[in-house]
Amino acid sequence: MKPNPPDWPLLTPSVADDHDKRQFVTALARGLELLRCFTPDGKQLGNQELARLTGLPRPTVTRLTHTLTQLGYLRCNAASGKYQLDIGVLAFGYALLSNLSICNAAQTRMTELARLTRASVAIGARDRLNMVYLDVAHSETHLTMRRQIGSRIPLHSTAMGKACLAAMPEPERAFVLDHIGQHFRDDWSAIRLSLEQAFRDHAERGFCLSLGEWQRDVNSVGVPMRHPSHGLIVFSCGGPGFQLKPRQLEEDIGPRLVDMVRNLEAVC
Repeated sequence: MKPNPPDWPLLTPSVADDHDKRQFVTALARGLELLRCFTPDGKQLGNQELARLTGLPRPTVTRLTHTLTQLGYLRCNAASGKYQLDIGVLAFGYALLSNLSICNAAQTRMTELARLTRASVAIGARDRLNMVYLDVAHSETHLTMRRQIGSRIPLHSTAMGKACLAAMPEPERAFVLDHIGQHFRDDWSAIRLSLEQAFRDHAERGFCLSLGEWQRDVNSVGVPMRHPSHGLIVFSCGGPGFQLKPRQLEEDIGPRLVDMVRNLEAVC
């Protein structure tokens, strides 16, 4: 399977003035952007593919992959000549997750809500135009979707992503919405209407819904939380549409999730 194109302008520093631009280390940014190209759909990539994804010259990519391999962040497959992520990258992820105190504080509450709803309850945070699962609690039923820590889901069409957008400061939201509009140009009119409804739901009820928008048979609800240490994070509860009906999400699960998040805010 071919890797997906990037969902964000690559190698573009978000800087306010010339001083910030001078502080921006382009070589470091290039190496990190190259690592971002590796996804579940693009587990092994060659220099030519990486050059296409990043827009960098192939000789530059060759030097970067060599350096990252020497440092233990990439590993080269001798048979194919392609690269894949190595153990060094995992160390970063583990260090991040081990410092997320909110996951420990929320785990018992998430597990209980997952049991009551027979669904999955997750914590996520934004990474560009996606949400990334930081922790997840599954119910015991076999009907529950089994998405794991590190899973990426779209920002614009999931309840978790909509709730994240709804809770953003207006300038940041406008910036992100502009990129969503550029990336999903053909569908932007429908996406915009859906997001406007989500923002109204959040203002009126404290949660956002996604009813078959991300995947046709998946319904979910999301509630944002501003954590003093971790910033903006989002809790969601979702599952198969035949199991989680819209009315149940609106009248029962959504309010339960709001209560859970408010209780967490009081103790964090």
